[in-house]
Amino acid sequence: MADPTSNKETTVIGGDTHIKGEMSFKKSVRVVGTFEGKIAGEGELQVADNATCRADVDSNTVIVDGTVEGNLVAKEKVQLNAKGVIKGDIVAGKMVMTEGASFFGQCSVGADAVKQAVGARPSTAPGHTVNAPKPGMKPGEVGAKH
Repeated sequence: MADPTSNKETTVIGGDTHIKGEMSFKKSVRVVGTFEGKIAGEGELQVADNATCRADVDSNTVIVDGTVEGNLVAKEKVQLNAKGVIKGDIVAGKMVMTEGASFFGQCSVGADAVKQAVGARPSTAPGHTVNAPKPGMKPGEVGAKH
């Protein structure tokens, strides 16, 4: 008889569903539709083929077959499969990228990268901004303007 505590419970956000907001989970979530906002989980986030996730993600494992637009922190592993697209920065314990996948951003991999990312969460203090454009810069520009 199977151990009942080993059952993998997965919440599915269906293909015809569009959610905006914040999501947290403990076990496993599979996005088949669209999610916009922020995701924090203790388990595994799966972004299915043709799914879109416009969110900053903090989870143990992230598996991408669809599109993720946002920064990812995966304490254990990011797996970017052949049709997967990530547009954002990645911090992960391990990174697997299959031929055919697309990634636009910066990537830090390893236990030290995860420790540094977890220890350097942005401040929520009033007036604190992250990645704010410098005066005179257009939206989307990065770096110093000469």
